[in-house]
Parts: sequence; structure tokens; C-alpha cells
Amino acid sequence: MRNQLRQWSGLVLFTFVTGHLLNHTLGLVSLDLMEAATVVFIDPWRTPPGEVLLIGAILIHAGNALYALWIRRNLKLRGWEAAQLILGLSIPLLLAVHVTANGVLPLISDFNPSYGSTLLAAAVGSPARGIIMGIALIVVWTHGCVGLHNWLRTKPWYAGVQPWAYAMALVVPTLALAGYVAAAMQVRRMAGDEAWRGGVGAASNFEPWMPGFIYGAEIPFQTICVAVLIAILIARWVRQAIRARARKPRLYYSPGNRVADLGPEATLLESIRAADIPHASVCGGRGRCSTCRVRIGKGLEDLEPAGEAEQKVLARVTTSPGVRLACQIRPSADIEVAGLVPPDADANEAMAKPGYQQGQELSVAFLFVDLRGSTKLSEERLPFDVVFILNQFFAELAAALAETNGHYAQFNGDGLLAIYGLNSGTGRGAAEAVDGAKAMLRRIAELNARLEGELTDELKIGIGIHTGEAIVGSMGPPASPIVSALGDNVNVAARLEAQTKEFDVPLVVSADTATFGGIDLSGFRVHRIQVKGREREIEVYAVDNPDQIPPGSPAA
Repeated sequence: MRNQLRQWSGLVLFTFVTGHLLNHTLGLVSLDLMEAATVVFIDPWRTPPGEVLLIGAILIHAGNALYALWIRRNLKLRGWEAAQLILGLSIPLLLAVHVTANGVLPLISDFNPSYGSTLLAAAVGSPARGIIMGIALIVVWTHGCVGLHNWLRTKPWYAGVQPWAYAMALVVPTLALAGYVAAAMQVRRMAGDEAWRGGVGAASNFEPWMPGFIYGAEIPFQTICVAVLIAILIARWVRQAIRARARKPRLYYSPGNRVADLGPEATLLESIRAADIPHASVCGGRGRCSTCRVRIGKGLEDLEPAGEAEQKVLARVTTSPGVRLACQIRPSADIEVAGLVPPDADANEAMAKPGYQQGQELSVAFLFVDLRGSTKLSEERLPFDVVFILNQFFAELAAALAETNGHYAQFNGDGLLAIYGLNSGTGRGAAEAVDGAKAMLRRIAELNARLEGELTDELKIGIGIHTGEAIVGSMGPPASPIVSALGDNVNVAARLEAQTKEFDVPLVVSADTATFGGIDLSGFRVHRIQVKGREREIEVYAVDNPDQIPPGSPAA
């Protein structure tokens, strides 16, 4: 609920600020146009509903910021988090006079502020305060843009509009400042006309006591803001000093076998940061992105169950009950955790991904294909020719996978492993794997015809297909992982490929694959073979002419 309030109050304030700045840009045309446009950009916020919405958003957003500062158990922040916090805390100090004049004074008097009265005070009465207003404009806009960016960066569609968002983030304040300066210069020119100045004062219901009230409230308001901030920091220090005397539970973190103290009532992410352990957190610990997720070992049973918001985020990436968001749990006993995302992860890691990418046991079909006679091929040709032929060979295999919904999972010199059924299910995957084998054999025959003048002997392949459970997940170096699989059934597919040499056929299919895929292979020779690593023999079909395989009818 607090995160939702922060987001929506922030959006209300960002909408208000954006309209305000767009109104400023019209100063490049004239002061009169700025005044006229307030009907669209400013006046709706001066109606009772607008005032309630705006004041409520300010109180909620500021209160949430102070509460967030209080509940943090350490102040180790990432660069953008620290910048956003500092900018946010400086806003009330910079806007004290502006808020008093344009927000408080109209509520307690008949004062009707306008661009003319505001710029007359800023550009003529106190140019130094006019400069402060320009600085405040940049600070407020930057604070809002940083918050909006770090909320949207976890959305899949945001990457496509991000260049436009960056452009608007630069163009809007630049034009607003230019309009503000242009209007201020116009006011300075007109300020010499006493009649104009009197007209501005009369139109705004200005009274002589008002400047004293506005400027007199600045120091007390700023003092209160600073005092509240100091009080929170002192209270934090006292709280931590008291709790430091108690025995602290321990954090055991891998990779790296790091051991550290858990902060009292701190989130796991805060304790990890306090220990200077590199750990991913794209959204800054707001429970939006899932990149801070960890796998819990010892200590899982001592944690509070995941709340609705945490469950919603985790559902995008995993179903494992042992995976939790480090920013959402507050361990109070010894805990063992393993980071699941590289510390330098970007927003792409936050996107919703298929569960199997995070590591999952699935029942899928495995197709293992290998090129026959690759050693002879390399001995008879120059390296350039070998690479040329192999690249075309693998291009045909990749095309066959694409047309039959296969997923390339592993490269092995002159062969590869493909997975079928990651998204379509076991039965459909088994049928598609057989279709993939037929497509590969057809494409290699076409390749042989194209390379007839280049090859001494035709390219030949052997294919083994087996279906069963295996561990599937994104594996490999952090910079270039691929979705692959581990397990006994993967090895069986490789063993069946080797059996194509024994049976002198291009394709060997396990009976399990035929059953799952609803494929009638009764017209082909059936064998019972012993596979290394298995106690029992398995039944396989040696397919000499794959084109005669009838279409599969996988169970729903």
C-alpha cells in the first residue's frame, strides 16, 4: 500500500510540475500568453478538488519519504538513489517562498497570484530569489524524472520509448527555463511603468503586509524542515546504538562465502548493502523488479510468508517457495542466501520471463544431431572452406529449428542439442521434435545438392530424439547465457544419436517420444538397447526413411 501511495502521489505531483513547466515555455512568446494558458495548466489545481488532490499528494509523498528514511536500517545507497533522496530533501528548502506566496497566502487571503506578480517579485524585487527559483525548477524536474525512470524501467514496453523519454526530460526544462528568463526580462522592461505595476498589484489583490508574511515565513519553514530531518537522523542513531548491544543474527551469503551481521529489523537487502556485498537491485529495493531475489537455505522457515505484492512480482519469474525478494524480507535469525542475479544486472533482468529461464524441472523432448565424417571434411580442405561449409550446415539446422518451434540449447563442435516443448508442452514438443528431424534431413539433402561441386562426399547427419524430465534454465557466463538443460534424459538423446551408426539409419527415436507425441512408428524396426547410466533397457525405433513417419497426434 505504501509503495502504491508513493507511486500515485508522485504521478500527481509530476503531472502538476509538467503542466507548470509547459506553461513556462510560453514565456518565449509573451507574458500575456503565459497568463492566458494558466486556465489550462494552473487553474484546475486551484479548484477545491484540485487543491485537495495536490495538497494530499504533497503530504503523502513527503510523509512517505520521511518514513522511508526512518525505517531504513542503513544509508548505503546507490548513486541514483542518493541523488534522488538529496534532491527530494532540498525541494522544500528551495520552494519555501514560492509555496508560501502561491500556495499558503491564497488560502488565508484574497491574494490571486499571477505570472506578473510572481515575476515582478523574482526579477525586480529580488533577482537572487529568481535564480533560486530557476535552480528549484531543475531540482524538482530531475527528482521527478529519476523517480519516474526507475519505476518505468522495469516495464517491457519502456525500452522502446526510452530515447523519446530522455529527449523530453531534456527539452521540457530547457524550454521552461528559457521561457522563464524571457518572461522575466519582459517584466523587468515593463516594471518601469508605474501604472503597469499598479495594475498587476490590483489584479492580484496585493496588500502591503503580504511581503512580510511571505519572506518572514521562509526561515521558520526551512528551520522546521531541517529540524524534522535532524530529529529523524538522531532517532535512527539512538535506535541503532541501543540495538547494537544485542547479539546480531548472521547472514551467510553466496557466491563468495561472505558472512555478515543482519541489521535489526533491516530488510535483507539493507543488510547485504551494509556488508558491502555486491547485489542486484534495479528498482532500489522498492519490490518492483525482482532482480534482488535470492534463494533461501537455512532460515526460510523463520521468515514471514510473502505478501501479496511480493508474490505478484515473484510469480513473473519463479514458482519456487525458496526464492524471495531481498528487499521485502526482514530476517531476525541466522539465514543462508544465494544471489540469483548478477550484481550488475540491468532492467532487462526485471522483465517477466518464462519460468524455465530461472531454472525448472520440465518434461520436454531433446533432439541431438551430429555431422558424420567431419574429421575427413576438415582434412581435405583449407580452414576457410571448412568454416564456409559448416556455417551453411548450421544455418540449415537453425532454419529447421525455427520452422518447427525448436530451441537451440547447446553447440558441440559439429553437432547441437535442441529442446522442444518449452512452451507447447511435452506431447506437442515430442511431435515437433520428430518434425524437426525430418526438416533437418530435408534441408541437408538440399544443401548437398547446392554444394555438389564442392563436396567429395555428401554431408550426412545422425539424429537421436528422447523425451523426459530434465532441469532447464538459463545457464552460462553472465554476459551470454543460454537456455539449456541438464539431466539423464539429455544424455539419452546423445546416446540415441550414437546408435544411428550402429543401426545404419539417420534417425533413432525413443518409444517414450512416440508415446508422448502420439506418433505411430510401428512400421519401423524396434530395438531394446542398454544405455550407459541406466539399469534397464529402453525401447527405440530405428527410422531408415523419416519421410514415412505419419503426423503425430499428441494428447491434449
